[in-house]
Amino acid sequence: MSKITDYNDISQSYDSVREPADACILKSLMESLTGKCVKDMDIIDIGCGTGNFSEYFLRFEPRNLALMDASEGMLSKAKEKLQSVPPSTNLSFKHAVLPNMPYEDNSFDAAMMNLVLHHLEQDPDGKSFPKIVQTFKEVLRILKPGGVLTIISVTPEQLEANWFAHLVPKNKERWHKRLLSHDQLKNCLSEAGLTLKSAYNTLTASYHPDHSNPEGPLSEAWRRSISFWGTCTEDEIKDMVQNVTRMKNEGTLQEYVDTHEKLGIYGALHISASKKEVQ
Repeated sequence: MSKITDYNDISQSYDSVREPADACILKSLMESLTGKCVKDMDIIDIGCGTGNFSEYFLRFEPRNLALMDASEGMLSKAKEKLQSVPPSTNLSFKHAVLPNMPYEDNSFDAAMMNLVLHHLEQDPDGKSFPKIVQTFKEVLRILKPGGVLTIISVTPEQLEANWFAHLVPKNKERWHKRLLSHDQLKNCLSEAGLTLKSAYNTLTASYHPDHSNPEGPLSEAWRRSISFWGTCTEDEIKDMVQNVTRMKNEGTLQEYVDTHEKLGIYGALHISASKKEVQ
């Protein structure tokens, strides 16, 4: 269960501000690395949220599509959304808290974890990520030989590239301990027995269409759509609102955004694919 965000509460408005960014890339990685079409796959969506990514994959009629999440509210929304299921697809839902994955060994051809990793460590230090490694070991167990894990995550460099992170410097420092660099992710995967095969950075925040709205941080609904704000103190939010309002009134807010926004250089998201090698 995430200690950052109350997803049972957020589930009511989540879909109005978030989209399944780059799901087509995940599909391509799964198919190219397994040598199978999605329609012949058993797939699991780990930390599925409201099922945005699973909704995309249902278009291609996978053999089995399993959704699991720690939030009953998110799962409830996913069940409401995914009503139109192809007759050839077996759809299932499970409530489970990572690293626990209540599935049999060698069950899935592909697994996806989309913006999940930063929720896992309870007291991150930025150096070791034991719960993430434990989670990856569980993924290894439930993947079939030759199976693939795709991950969408955010690196510390990409956090720095988000203009709004600079509005709350102390919270930005806290988040640096929560996010894995590319090398740290690779090492955690390797420790768990998975082999990194591909990694990319996307240059646009397509998962959050209203990302560049200069007045976004003034809106509680806007902030609630981004986990970063869930670890801010009340005083930090109060100070941030005062500063953004001041810049808005002075006419300097857009200049602030333009100065600090660096997604075009460092990327918005890190997408990777790793494999359970055939022994």
